[in-house]
Amino acid sequence: MKKRNADGTLKLKPVESSREVDRLSDLPDDLIGRVLGFLPTPQAVLTSRLSRRWRRVWPAHVRALNLSVYDGVGRRLSGLSSGALARFATPGIPSISLHIASHVDIATGDTWYTEAMEREALSLLLNDHGVELQLPPLGVVRFGRLAELALSTVRLPSGTPPLHEFLSACCPRLRRLRLCAVRGDAVRALDLRSDALESLDVNNVDQLVTLHVAAPNLRSLSVRSCFRFPVQSDVETEVVVSAPRMEAVCWYRSYPKRLDFLTADPTAHQVRRLSGLKLPTRGPSGRFDFPYTIQLLRAFSVTAEQLELDLILPDDMTLLNWAGQAAGGEDLLSYVPRLPRVSALSLNGLRWGLGCSVRPSLAELLSRVPNVTRLYVESNPYCRTVFVSTPRNCVF
Repeated sequence: MKKRNADGTLKLKPVESSREVDRLSDLPDDLIGRVLGFLPTPQAVLTSRLSRRWRRVWPAHVRALNLSVYDGVGRRLSGLSSGALARFATPGIPSISLHIASHVDIATGDTWYTEAMEREALSLLLNDHGVELQLPPLGVVRFGRLAELALSTVRLPSGTPPLHEFLSACCPRLRRLRLCAVRGDAVRALDLRSDALESLDVNNVDQLVTLHVAAPNLRSLSVRSCFRFPVQSDVETEVVVSAPRMEAVCWYRSYPKRLDFLTADPTAHQVRRLSGLKLPTRGPSGRFDFPYTIQLLRAFSVTAEQLELDLILPDDMTLLNWAGQAAGGEDLLSYVPRLPRVSALSLNGLRWGLGCSVRPSLAELLSRVPNVTRLYVESNPYCRTVFVSTPRNCVF
């Protein structure tokens, strides 16, 4: 276990010999400042004791504040935040991140982020491990320069307004939004309407029921491990996206009852990269990942240039456990459309069961991408090694 000081910061290892070469100090100030930005702020400040040259690196060249708390020192979070913020000229805080251990009490630091974002931080990354995050009331503060917001493993308490209302009212310039394992009724329905939003990543938000996005400048959409209610349930889950300039879609194990990409002209899509998809080669066509994979492949068949998916060849035992049938099932690869512009194909999780032949399925899939020039195949570690003939003009 790493040794820590009384204040919770890591102990710095002393230099054992004066004859050792100090290569770190030879680096440019901006690069050293970038390195210090990854350290918890109290530990980064300690480096100013090394020399006069290091004294001016923090905070003049530091591009990020890491206000992380690990070992029961939550009561001093407000003081740590205020002291660090006071060292920066206004406006001059590009990025602020905070990681808090689940056992740390931050009762006295509930408003630290308000002070931080009022100082016009451009990027805020918050990982709280289940701690409740109380958002400021609508209309009280406005974070005019906040461009990136990432919330991970936080709970938004009961009574919190919908998250999209807070973002619309308080964060008008938000370009990148990441939500991972966020809990609370405030994320049950997200209606994101923004001209500024360029990247949206929603991961493992279990309580999410509806996701509506109207963002004319959205470039990247990622939805992972959401909408995992049983399809037969009475919960009407849906994803509706209007983003005419979207270029990349990642879709992984998410099963809303409705998935729709709105556009007046289906040929006007600009999506060039599809990833996260799972494609079984046989079985019932209406189960789990398959309908969403086919829908996305068909929706963007004309524009897709990069395709990343898991190719799954189930054996009879797998089909019995998965679909309730021991053999047979449809040939699902027959549903895959022709993808004439795909030049890079990544099979990140090639998996097959006992007695399954890989070559025919790979050949059929490759026939759908006649212009592929780069092929990456990563087989499941539990599977045998596969030797695949290199398609013509392919580069590995």
